[in-house]
Amino acid sequence: MAETIYQSILETAKRYPDKTALMYKKQGQYLGITYKELNNLVDAVAAMIQGLGIKKGDIIGIFSNNRPEWTIADLAVLKQGGVVVPIYYNLPPSCLKYIINDSKIRLIFVENSELFALIDSIRNETPDLKKIILFDATGVSSNKDFLKFDDTEKTGHRAIDKGAVISNNDIATIVYTSGTTGEPKGVILTNDNIVSNILSIINRFKIAPDDIIVSYLPLCNMFERTCCYTLLFAGGTIGYAENLSTIAQDVAEIRPTLLIAVPRIIEKAYDMAVEKVEKSSPIKKALVLSAIKNLNKYANLKYKNMKISPWLKIKYSIYNRLVASKFREIAGGRLRLIISGSAPLNPQIEKIFYILGFNIIEGYGLTETSPVVCTNLIEDNRLGTVGKPIDDVEIKIGDGDEILVKGPNVMKGYLNKPEETARVIDSNGWFHTGDQGRFDAYGNLIITGRIKEIIVTSYGKNIAPAPLEEKISRSRYIDQVMLHGDKRKYIVALIVPNRESIEHYAGEKNILSGNYSELLETDKIKELINHEIEKATTNLASYEKVKTFALLSEGFTVENGMFTLTLKLRRGEIAKRYVELINALYENLEKKNEN
Repeated sequence: MAETIYQSILETAKRYPDKTALMYKKQGQYLGITYKELNNLVDAVAAMIQGLGIKKGDIIGIFSNNRPEWTIADLAVLKQGGVVVPIYYNLPPSCLKYIINDSKIRLIFVENSELFALIDSIRNETPDLKKIILFDATGVSSNKDFLKFDDTEKTGHRAIDKGAVISNNDIATIVYTSGTTGEPKGVILTNDNIVSNILSIINRFKIAPDDIIVSYLPLCNMFERTCCYTLLFAGGTIGYAENLSTIAQDVAEIRPTLLIAVPRIIEKAYDMAVEKVEKSSPIKKALVLSAIKNLNKYANLKYKNMKISPWLKIKYSIYNRLVASKFREIAGGRLRLIISGSAPLNPQIEKIFYILGFNIIEGYGLTETSPVVCTNLIEDNRLGTVGKPIDDVEIKIGDGDEILVKGPNVMKGYLNKPEETARVIDSNGWFHTGDQGRFDAYGNLIITGRIKEIIVTSYGKNIAPAPLEEKISRSRYIDQVMLHGDKRKYIVALIVPNRESIEHYAGEKNILSGNYSELLETDKIKELINHEIEKATTNLASYEKVKTFALLSEGFTVENGMFTLTLKLRRGEIAKRYVELINALYENLEKKNEN
């Protein structure tokens, strides 16, 4: 295997020239691009950007949703020795401008007229940006200054050389990730960082040419991007989802063998399945519940390597055929692995998927680690953990239970931020993740919290909010939760309800209101949410329990500044925005205690 991303995929193209590399939907039908065609397209785009004066080390942006052109542009830049800066398509203009100027992007690939308008609006404030190449120029005035992605003839260049001489230590990409506070940080990753991660993933999960993946999580995220590279290294196929609203249909058509997911997607799929079962006939509902019960009994015995009775084996066979197989067919019928990452997965939901015959595992990683640090294995899947380290990666638990990581996957540093780099990578090469964890008796890592997020109450009690928020958000009526209580006597919560579920409940209970915001203020809806919170936190210590809450009609998003680029809560920003509401919650609590 070659040392760089581009060379490795070029070798794959030589081995499997006629095999489908990429699949995309056009006019309602999936079409394929072979490895030979992919290689030719990469050559053409590499020649185009070379003709525009792009050379080794230049910074090139990609501002787009997932599509074949994203991957083609990425590989073309890597062939020329350029450095790719992926940019989330839903960033506000201020953040977009910061990233372009901080990284000094010279050329940017842009998806369509909508995103072009954003770039065009800040063009006078981004002096290093010289050229824009549009994947889809539909609706963009010809008077504007841009090039079309498929118009390689405009530059008058063909592939005139073999590309730049690139080594494994050369920078491949700068990926911007923002913490809960401060401006975005550009994570510098080399070819070796990413390639080492890919080879470990291929080895761990036996990725092969007959594997197919559905790409729908943003390619700006290293979790998705590294996994897609992995398929191309192995000679597999990437099928691009048409959009987020068509994922279920796209999965059924592509029929993947591998699926990369974040917990929210898995939980939504679970909620949809539960809703469908609950609305089915009493006979079907009873069949599913009986199946779950018996499949669970079978799975527990199998998991513990205990003896399974012949009668239970027969029942397993029947329920597997009548019920579990029908759920697996929804995903195309040949899914061999689901990998969940980026946040903790609800253990109950993970168990349900497991007993229905899905190999669902959790992993752990960060952008700064290219990104995978550890994962469970299909044959050794310890539910509730994120598994053991991948090849050549070391993990140890440092002061304050902080997870420290060392290995070839650890970033070179943060762009233009030497002090921040020195804070997270110590003199011995250990990357300080900021996450807390511990190992179980089998050597599997368990994530327990995040150091910067720890709430210290005025009574001196330490509370990790993320696990508690995850418990509460398991409710079908609750989408998002942020706990607050640092230097306060009690924990309070800002809750973003699931609007669809709340409105459905209101309809069933005949709860009248003028609009959605007013609906959230009704006593019956507050009682419902309070019941859901109490149900989720029954076994917690009294100081960990939510004493009161407020319901928000607007969710936390990247666009409104409440989420980071990697979809984590920006707690400081949320607290600042809702400071009056939070103060009111505490004032009301004090008044209650006085009475």
